[in-house]
Amino acid sequence: MGDGSVIPTCGRRPWRRNRVRPETAGRRALLMPGTGYNCDRPLLYYTAMALIENGWYVDRLDVDADLSKTPASRIFAMLEDAVDEWVGDVRRTTQGDPTLLVVGKSLSTFIYPHVDAIGVPMALLTPVFSPADFDPARSVIPVPGDDGYRKGVSPVAPLICAGTADPLYAAARARRLSGDIHEYPNANHSIEVPGDWRTSLSYLEDVTGQVVRFAASLPLDDAM
Repeated sequence: MGDGSVIPTCGRRPWRRNRVRPETAGRRALLMPGTGYNCDRPLLYYTAMALIENGWYVDRLDVDADLSKTPASRIFAMLEDAVDEWVGDVRRTTQGDPTLLVVGKSLSTFIYPHVDAIGVPMALLTPVFSPADFDPARSVIPVPGDDGYRKGVSPVAPLICAGTADPLYAAARARRLSGDIHEYPNANHSIEVPGDWRTSLSYLEDVTGQVVRFAASLPLDDAM
């Protein structure tokens, strides 16, 4: 690593409150965090709890990566490999053909094209459609009309949830990618309104409900 960058790491583990056995679960979800926003933070924590209550078996990915210290390509490759390993493990160890779902927050939403290419539906929480100042690569999620954009084989367009005051969100780009978009007025990159906890809690409830709705719309293997 002669370029001075920091090696990114990630590790997958089951959500500790799962209620079904993984080998017989008909629905399997992987939750992927953002930079500084891990799976124990509200958006991902309550999404996991809600999915579990609705019969999903949930795995989480813990990530240590920073776009300001590590080339974006290295981080994205690591995250893509993590998804591929998860899909392979699920299909190898689970009976039948389980329904799969990936839920990504911020940093993890960059790999939507890869997840789409392998045919797995994805929910994008605070997706990055506008480049971050701390990212030297000025990375954004590609959308239709961009050079190099390729449509994948996922059966549905992604769910998108984002705050209108999030500097990394761009509504016009989001609408080129999906029609299933939920915007939260004055909310930041955590979908929170600073100084207004009541509105922040209402947004948290709505985002959680949108992911549950999106997940429920996916086809379920009748054999489970």
